[in-house]
Amino acid sequence: MKKTLLIVSAVIAAGLCSFSPAQATDRTSVVDSLALDSYEQRKPTLDMANKAAYKKGLTLEALGKTCKLLPVRVGAILTGQAPLEKAAQDCLEKELDLKAGSLAPLAPPPVRWQSGAIYRMHEAIEVYGPAMQRWMNERFGDMIMSAIDFNITVEETKGSHGERRMRIIFDGKALPYSKDEGWKPAAP
Repeated sequence: MKKTLLIVSAVIAAGLCSFSPAQATDRTSVVDSLALDSYEQRKPTLDMANKAAYKKGLTLEALGKTCKLLPVRVGAILTGQAPLEKAAQDCLEKELDLKAGSLAPLAPPPVRWQSGAIYRMHEAIEVYGPAMQRWMNERFGDMIMSAIDFNITVEETKGSHGERRMRIIFDGKALPYSKDEGWKPAAP
């Protein structure tokens, strides 16, 4: 039990350290700033919850079993990397002997430094970008899409099985590459 508790405490501490303010104090991007703000808003609540779990000797496994969640999900909640849903909040507050509502700051989705949403958009472009470029070349010739004369629309749609889906529309001006005429040597 002591070994499991030590391992769980190390995992929680590692999770908290891996998303520490030191990671984003540079604030080189809006995401860094938003992620740091999100972390700082959650940190007092995370500290309180993790100290209570440690004090009571409760592992992620034990909390998960009682709250009917996988231990990794409980760990993600207690490291500030997953939003806390109401049923889990009620259960964790009860198990940790915390006042009702004290874990409420963990309910909103966290802003993450390495956002899954941003990663997936990069992945979609990396996987489908060559096919899109080929289609653009077939349709428009030797052109690229402007990211200056540009806008993006994000829409919610329904899938064929009624599931919620999202559509992201990139709307950019087609910019041609220069033709041979622009590559002729200057007259002497």
